[in-house]
Amino acid sequence: MAEICIFVQNDFMIKAIIIPGRQQEQDQVAAIVGACCPNLSVVAHAEGVRDGVGLINEHNPDLVILDTKLKDGSGFDLVRHFDKPDFKIIFLSASMDYAIKAIKFSAVDYILKPIDEEELTLAINKASDIIRFEENLQQKALGGSIENLAKSQRLVLKTSEQLHVVSIEDIIRIEADGNYSTFHLQDGKKILVSKSMKEYEEELLEHGFHRVHKSHIFNIHKMSHLDKADGGFVVMIDGARIPVASRKRDMLLQLFEEI
Repeated sequence: MAEICIFVQNDFMIKAIIIPGRQQEQDQVAAIVGACCPNLSVVAHAEGVRDGVGLINEHNPDLVILDTKLKDGSGFDLVRHFDKPDFKIIFLSASMDYAIKAIKFSAVDYILKPIDEEELTLAINKASDIIRFEENLQQKALGGSIENLAKSQRLVLKTSEQLHVVSIEDIIRIEADGNYSTFHLQDGKKILVSKSMKEYEEELLEHGFHRVHKSHIFNIHKMSHLDKADGGFVVMIDGARIPVASRKRDMLLQLFEEI
């Protein structure tokens, strides 16, 4: 095995799902990860598009190592199930035929088979660097929101029958359900829109909204307290308890302790 490992902090673990075209590739990728990538945790293996979509929704991985050809479709078919994927992708393929298509799907890398262990390790290393960089950006943005209150602005929310103009400061939290998002307002009103939560994440970031769980964005100005029990919850002024992913919980605690 090549002695090339992911150069990341020991406490920064990356979750991955492997979806190969054949069992042979699954075993090979798993062996490379086990030998060279100690900070990569393979949480599941899938055999095709259908299984893969279900496992991605269940485990919310940081990285998916995916073959271009699967038993029930293509790797691209799988990615299309996600409006705006929040995981990184490394494609595996037997030919260069799909390389340009992989670029259009924002793949971190495109590995030709037979899989070269050094090439795959470097690709995982690259994905790790990108994930860590994005996490650091989010942490800086969250820290800035704690120190400085964002200015109030308004947001247009379109439902199937109405158009709502709401003040951003009146939004307590946003909850995702597939490609739908429910806005919970301070007056108790709920507005369901047919857009994924991710479409609002970047726009609202500078206004103090942060994603601490795959299904929840909260307004830090409407936060009541952080409950450390049962894995960690952000409790909002309306009494809602929002689960916090483990990395986000530790980051929140650190930032608040530094104030």
